[in-house]
Amino acid sequence: MVTRTVTEHEREPFDALVTVVRNAFPGVAVGAEATVAHPAEVLTHASTGAQLLVVGSRGHGAVSGLLLGSVSQHLLRHSACPVVVVRPRT
Repeated sequence: MVTRTVTEHEREPFDALVTVVRNAFPGVAVGAEATVAHPAEVLTHASTGAQLLVVGSRGHGAVSGLLLGSVSQHLLRHSACPVVVVRPRT
C-alpha cells in the first residue's frame, strides 16, 4: 500500500470532524486514522479488524445515483466485514 504522511493542514479538519461525530454519538466507539492513499485499498485493509465499515456515496445525478462508486463496489466485494453504504439526504 502506497501512503504518505498526513500534513497538519490536512489533519486539522479531519480531527474536527471526528470530534463532532464522537460528541454526537458518545455510546459508539469511533476509530479514526488519517491516511493518504487510495481509499479502496486503505478501507479494505482496515476492514480486517472491524465489525462494520460505513462509507459514504455521493450519488451524482439521477442515473449515476442508482450506481455505486468504484470504492463502494470494491468494498462490497473485498471487505472482511459487513459494509454499509450511506447516501446523502435529498
